[in-house]
Amino acid sequence: MDNTFISIDFWQLVGFLLSFLGVCWGFGKMLLAQFQAQQDERQKAQDKLSDKVEHLETLFAEQKAVLPEKFVLREDYIRNQAVLEAKMDSIQKTLTDLYKMESQRQ
Repeated sequence: MDNTFISIDFWQLVGFLLSFLGVCWGFGKMLLAQFQAQQDERQKAQDKLSDKVEHLETLFAEQKAVLPEKFVLREDYIRNQAVLEAKMDSIQKTLTDLYKMESQRQ
């Protein structure tokens, strides 16, 4: 029987171990760089989205400030219309009373 025995020098073993650790360190560094690049992309996208949301909030606040100047609520319109109609009815009643008084004089 042949007994196969691998003989390796101590310095060769140290060299292989250091090479293996160097390759692992290189792969780890590469993976970390890719992870960092993805994180940077996500951060940029999130910053861009945050800027858009801030812009929309600003536009909404501006619109909210201008809205009362340009538009009237339905209830306010109805209330104002009722006031105008009451004033017109009052004027009509006054004119009718004046007409009756004039017609009775003659």
